[in-house]
Amino acid sequence: MICLREKRAKAASKPKNPGKVTSARRTESSHAASRSAASGALAGRRRAATSSSVKVTKLTRHAGDGWGNELVPGLNASRDAHDLLSELSRARVRLDRLATDAPGPYATARALAGGEAEDREEAAWILFQTAYYGPLEGGEPFREIDRLVVRWDEALPDAEALQNAQVGPRGAHAHDRGVATLQGYREWARKVGGQLKGLGAGGTDPARRFDAAYRALALPGLTRPARYEFVVTLGRLGLVDVNPWSLLLDAGRDPVSVAAKRAFLTGDAVLLQRRFGAFQRELGVPVAAFDLGLLNWDLRPSPTAPKGYLEGGVPCEPDADEVAMLAEALGLPGEDAPDAAAG
Repeated sequence: MICLREKRAKAASKPKNPGKVTSARRTESSHAASRSAASGALAGRRRAATSSSVKVTKLTRHAGDGWGNELVPGLNASRDAHDLLSELSRARVRLDRLATDAPGPYATARALAGGEAEDREEAAWILFQTAYYGPLEGGEPFREIDRLVVRWDEALPDAEALQNAQVGPRGAHAHDRGVATLQGYREWARKVGGQLKGLGAGGTDPARRFDAAYRALALPGLTRPARYEFVVTLGRLGLVDVNPWSLLLDAGRDPVSVAAKRAFLTGDAVLLQRRFGAFQRELGVPVAAFDLGLLNWDLRPSPTAPKGYLEGGVPCEPDADEVAMLAEALGLPGEDAPDAAAG
């Protein structure tokens, strides 16, 4: 039997179908709400738990059908497992696109990343602001980001602009904080001699540098989703040599932590990391893809996630060949399996 790594190597040697990534530019208007997707999803599960007296951790998207795998003990439905693999693939495709042809401010940052030191600093600042405000869901994901982003040497947006800002589902900006977080980041960067110097200073390998950069960004008002996404995008655009080995979960307060607990059936931090690590190594999906992948797997359609998953400004579709290989690795049904992308 050919192992998953060998199948991945063969698949990588074949030309990819560019049609699997959807167009980055759409014309329909966006009515994305500024509340976070986490709040909407968690609130919906709390209401369901209250009305049925069923614990949130027991809720599943699909009824159990006898399928199981010790690598992901929280799942007992093959369709639930297919959904997870589909969202992990979508998130992995998004990571690749960030490094090659992502739209909007990502494209601007990518162009600057190949320039002189001053340009690279500007690229990092654009990525910070993009993660901080967060892309909206819908046809104009960067509408608010384009309105609010400023150059490093420019004044920060005024109070009225920030008060009226729409914040993306994974954005961190709170209307009552004004410029405090943005100003705090600038002051930190000046204190350490520059953004990229401060963010690339820790550790001797990409994994340790990722952890060090994430820790350095422990700023008031900068939430885990925006913080993690910022460091990931720095790595994908080649601004800092970082690569996460962990999701750096925050004791269950954010939706990725909630989803991980559900999938791996534990709230113990050490055991959760152990089970997650074993699962990730078996599948070979990049750790960074699990951040958005787990979140999307646990979401339902809502005003902040009209499709039932978040695009994060980079529309992508799962790689069907990759999903099929991952499904085989987990012992899931193959050709007769339900559509992995179905909600």
